[in-house]
Amino acid sequence: MTTTTLRSRDDLDPVETWALEHLFDTASAFEDAIDDAEVRVAALGRDRGHLGDDAVTLHAFLDAFSRTTALLARLRTYATLPTSADGTDEEARVAAARFATTAARWGAALSFARPEILAIARERLAAFRRELPALERFGPWLDRLEADRAAVRSVEVEDVMASARAPLGALQRARQALVAGDMHFERVHAGGESLDVAPSTIRSLERHDDRGVRRQAFVSYADAHLAHADTLGELYLGRVQAQAFDARVRGYGSGEEAALAAMHVSASVLDATIDAFVDRLPVWHRYWEARRRLLAVERLEPWDVHASLAPGAPHVSVAQAVSWIVASAEPMGADYAERIREGMLEERWTDLRPNRGKREGAFCAAVAGVHPYILMSYTDDLPSASTLAHELGHAMHAELLHHTQDPLDASDELGMTVAETASNAQQALLRAYLLAGPARGDERFELAVLDETLANFHRYLFVMPTLVRFEREVHAAHWRGEAPSGKALTRTMRERFQEGYGDAITADARVGSAWAQFGHLYVPFYTFQYAVGIAAATALVAPITAGEPGAADALHRFMRAGPSVPPIELFASVGLDVTTREPLDRAFDVLEGYVARLEELAP
Repeated sequence: MTTTTLRSRDDLDPVETWALEHLFDTASAFEDAIDDAEVRVAALGRDRGHLGDDAVTLHAFLDAFSRTTALLARLRTYATLPTSADGTDEEARVAAARFATTAARWGAALSFARPEILAIARERLAAFRRELPALERFGPWLDRLEADRAAVRSVEVEDVMASARAPLGALQRARQALVAGDMHFERVHAGGESLDVAPSTIRSLERHDDRGVRRQAFVSYADAHLAHADTLGELYLGRVQAQAFDARVRGYGSGEEAALAAMHVSASVLDATIDAFVDRLPVWHRYWEARRRLLAVERLEPWDVHASLAPGAPHVSVAQAVSWIVASAEPMGADYAERIREGMLEERWTDLRPNRGKREGAFCAAVAGVHPYILMSYTDDLPSASTLAHELGHAMHAELLHHTQDPLDASDELGMTVAETASNAQQALLRAYLLAGPARGDERFELAVLDETLANFHRYLFVMPTLVRFEREVHAAHWRGEAPSGKALTRTMRERFQEGYGDAITADARVGSAWAQFGHLYVPFYTFQYAVGIAAATALVAPITAGEPGAADALHRFMRAGPSVPPIELFASVGLDVTTREPLDRAFDVLEGYVARLEELAP
């Protein structure tokens, strides 16, 4: 029997790994930058108690604070990216944990800034801004701070809250170390070949043409998580507890309320997402039936959910994917498309290939003053090309944002509804390009594109709303004083998936283990933003691909605005009211059209 084992990081082609040396060219340069950060943080601390003295003092502080924020983000990225690429690297994990402790100390040292600025009387602060126009560079940040006034605590309390971030952050690091390094996954067997199951390979195995391989991979991955359900449950509930702790200290009525306030969106956005999802579940029930017919099985099983619907689906090399993505980006402008090409082919933005210890999923880390960094596990197929397009959408959003926004704005942890619109927009552009070009007149290729399109909608308009419904239940239960076990978490998740599957698929405990498989849940209520993002992207890209004048400019302006405009206002500026179901229903209408075409192609 042939054994196929995941490669170690040392065996990868450096061309297909990210260029961390663009952050700091040597380890000693990184250490020098830490020393520089220590000096900067200490200097900023000397302004404590004086931010309200006069406009000049406040401006000088904010200017230095902004530059220091950019440096700290760069340091954090350099320190943490290696653990995402290889969770088995003990040296990298130790270095990341050590940096997290240092960064928490810096955060505590600078935590006086927000409460002290808020202590300046509104009238006096307004006078400062009139007196010194240069302060308007920080206007959006100051306005967001004012909007958060009720949740900002005293300098002493903010010091404590900042100091708590490092130990609380250990929950997510522990989860990643367990899944990427300590968890054992049974190998799967295909003919005479034995294949590794791992976070970086599971998605490609789920799409394997051999149903037996899919079943083995599904069982292996789910059972490994279920075997550690108690530990994973304690880690996840620890994160839920941390969210509740933060919410109570800041005076919110629930962990959900605190999370939405940090995103600067209202509960109506989340309510509209869930309401639309639940009402439109029949669309998904139609999809499962079309999928069953195309797979020619008597009944769908959970391991058929991601199975490829296009026999002999096209092999898509990285070079081919980049070529398609660049071409699909042309409607956004030649400079926009060229920047994608440069990033992929010249600047090594992306860590591409699966390797031992690599975390699941994909992400883009944005760094002011440096290019973005993308992590994924590319497997030479259309889904990988689509994922790459998604992350390059994030990357281009970061590129535009960092050219127009101050580091204080660009680094704020809000606006993921906006960020997910940018990423889904690039996927939508790729989809339109393929359907109008390479797939035109080729029914097999069209089916492959439809399959990937529906897989993308499945992730963002099925899985993510299901996850956030689960989150709502768990966070609410904790707020009431309940403490669900790992088994209870699995049962709740299984019930939510069963609603979505209807009578087409039986959701068991392995399906219910999804809560343990998604690291997204460690950022409370992050998941629903994907649904808002794909809905908004669908609406914004349609006029671009139709060639409507000014449509690409509107998306450009949307992406450049970033946190400088509150998310709900920003969506409204391009004609989308995300506090209602309307954008979601429009996206479900588009989804229904794709399902109808799939039904036509199904025997």
